[in-house]
Amino acid sequence: MTETERHDYVNAMAEMILTHPTVTARELARALGFSQERSVYYWLHKAGFAGLNEFRTAVLTGEYRIALRSGRGTMPFRARHVAELPLLAAERSPAGAPIDYVLTTRTVSPDAFAVTAESDDYRPLVERNDVLLVDPEEEPSDGDLVLVRCGAEPPRLCRIYVGPRRLYVHPVTGKPLPELLHGAVTVLGRIVALHRSF
Repeated sequence: MTETERHDYVNAMAEMILTHPTVTARELARALGFSQERSVYYWLHKAGFAGLNEFRTAVLTGEYRIALRSGRGTMPFRARHVAELPLLAAERSPAGAPIDYVLTTRTVSPDAFAVTAESDDYRPLVERNDVLLVDPEEEPSDGDLVLVRCGAEPPRLCRIYVGPRRLYVHPVTGKPLPELLHGAVTVLGRIVALHRSF
């Protein structure tokens, strides 16, 4: 493989990430004609990246710019939008210092944040360790997933039904949550996206 061919593979992966930021290694391998996913990681390692997540971050933040085949410069950064959301510990969201940050290409408000699901209560809809992106400025509609807090309890996930009297139901069973009917419930935000690691 020549240096140009190596850059072609890596640049092609960068193009696909810019077009489809959540593209998987399997999808990249298929699009590039590789028989195995490990070929994707081979070329990324040759380009100096530890893995796909590191490369994806570099592409979406503009750290990695697509090299032109002629060797005369790089293509301009073309991701439509990149937001860095604070990842908060679920028990203290939305207040408190972030424990990490999450990149997203979704357009969100400045107050948006992320939390990690720490319970199996919402399977199979939401799995433990899924990262939920929460936007306090997105007005929820009937049936939307929201993160709510009741009193001093840790935040929880539910579906909201907006009417003369708000109704909060379990997102999987669909049963009303009686403990949320009488307490002071604060809607922390609408769930606008879910990130899952495979």
